[in-house]
Amino acid sequence: MKWERADPGWSCGASTRSGPADGVEPVDPRTGAERARASMALPNVTVGSSPAAEIVVGFPLWLWVDHSDWEPVSATAAVSAGSVTVTATPDGARWTMGDATALDCSGPGTVFDPAHHDADASSPDCGHTYTRASRGQPEGRFPVTVTVSWSVAWTTTVGGGGTLDPLTTSASSSVRVDEVRALVTDG
Repeated sequence: MKWERADPGWSCGASTRSGPADGVEPVDPRTGAERARASMALPNVTVGSSPAAEIVVGFPLWLWVDHSDWEPVSATAAVSAGSVTVTATPDGARWTMGDATALDCSGPGTVFDPAHHDADASSPDCGHTYTRASRGQPEGRFPVTVTVSWSVAWTTTVGGGGTLDPLTTSASSSVRVDEVRALVTDG
């Protein structure tokens, strides 16, 4: 005997034989959550900066992650009693700047807009000012890497849930940092 509820994904079976109904192994919610987490497709992080590729010592560099990459991502898996939904939410970004500096930013950063921001001003939430030139570095550039941390939580259609190990995504670029020297002459 088998009956199905009107909601898709819900089924109940009765059998006179031992073992799972219809030969299907029951899946507990935590295992389903782990499977959904493993199948998640997090966005490829896109790095933004201003100036984009070449700056001068002592001038601010604005950093950001494309805001479309900073949205929660969900995946759903069927379990024995309904379904489980796993949601990964970006928590923060760690930037390594190639000059032994690491920055922790709580959000994606502010996109520099020359119509609204002063190029000499520091970013309000995620930026760096280099204190030395990048000459002597490979290809004369500092490598810049951002790693986005994602917290992961799960819920089931029948109540309950919890958290899973966090996930990370990362992207890299580089920046040339030049030094400007002024020569003051009389005359």
